[in-house]
Formats: sequence, C-alpha cells, structure tokens
Amino acid sequence: MNGIEHTIYIDKQQIIGDEIQEISDILNEISDTSIDDAFSISNNGINYKLGNDSKIISKIYEIIIIDKLKGLLDTKGYKYIENEIQNKYPDFIIISKIQEEKFYAVDIKSSYLKTEKKINGFTLGTYKGYFKNRDSLCSIVKPYNNFIKHFCICIIYLRTGIKIPVKHIIVKEKWEIARNVAGSGNTCNIGSIKLLSDLLGNKPYFNNEDEFNTFWLSYKC
Repeated sequence: MNGIEHTIYIDKQQIIGDEIQEISDILNEISDTSIDDAFSISNNGINYKLGNDSKIISKIYEIIIIDKLKGLLDTKGYKYIENEIQNKYPDFIIISKIQEEKFYAVDIKSSYLKTEKKINGFTLGTYKGYFKNRDSLCSIVKPYNNFIKHFCICIIYLRTGIKIPVKHIIVKEKWEIARNVAGSGNTCNIGSIKLLSDLLGNKPYFNNEDEFNTFWLSYKC
C-alpha cells in the first residue's frame, strides 16, 4: 500500500516538474525579443518623444513582453489572466493545465545600467501583506499560496539620450535575483542583486527558494 502511494506521488511531482520546465522554456523564448531603442507617441500627425522616464519605459516594455508571451502561450494551449490593476501582484498569470486553481506568477521588471557592471536594481514585490499572509487577496490577484512558481522577466537597458537600447533580457525565478536588502527606502519591497555579472552568470544570493522565504518572512521593516 505504501509503495503504491509513493509511486503515485512521484508521478504527480514528475508531471508538475514537466509543466514547470515547459513554462520555463516558453518564458526563456522572451529573451530573444527585439525591442526598438527609441519610443514616441503620435497625436494629430505629430510625433512626441517619450524620453527616458523609467515608469513610462517600464510600461512600454511590459506591453511588448506580455503581447509576445500571450502568443507563445496560445500556441501551447495555456490559459492566462492579464492583470490590469497596476498595484496588484503579479503583472501576468499563467494557469496550470494540471490544476486549474494553481498558477505561475510572471512579473515584468526593468532597470537601467548605472555603470558597465551594475544596474539600478529591481523591486521584487512586498515582503509584508500577501507575502506573509499567503491566503490573503489584498493587493494580489490570487492567493500567494496558489502559485507554483514566481518568475521575473528582467529587462536591462541603457540610458543614452532619447534612445533606450535594451542590453539584456533575462528570465529568473524571483528568489534567484533577490538579495537581503530592501528594494527602496520608503516602501517595504524586496531588493535585488545589482551586479550584472551575477545576474547574467546565474549567481544567486540565496541558495534556494526556502532560504529566500525564511529570510524575507522574518525581515523587519
């Protein structure tokens, strides 16, 4: 009896593992997305440059990335939820084919190069609220406990006047790019690795997701 139950458990874990790998492969295709290096809007036949305001640039990247992601997911038969509320986590949700009440969180993050070796950094969501109370629906589309994985699509760009060339697009799980410092001085957000070589070279600060959770669940604001 015990042997049969153990076999069933392993099979379920393997199926979920296969889906996680498929989702990871789909997200990694985003890394090859081509993004123009200059943005403008048109009104009454006049083009207006948008400059390099980080909030505007971040939203443009989010629109471009999500549009491509939806196309890739459609070809694989995945359903998804688009989050149109700016202050709710995450930006985009992929629904599991295996368990419809389980999800994959996708957040679109962007940051610019401050130097050749360091980025300005990403903010990776709160370490309070829904992060601590994982059955809550406050500022989150689905309860945190219902997510199988939390992915970040990270866009790193260079500020050069009116042009904003994208240098790197990387896909990581949230814990893989997180650090042990807050992401901003006036909000309770998780901070990120800033050294470019660590981000590109797959050198996370935390050893695994459990270590990341343990640290941030006990972090004091």
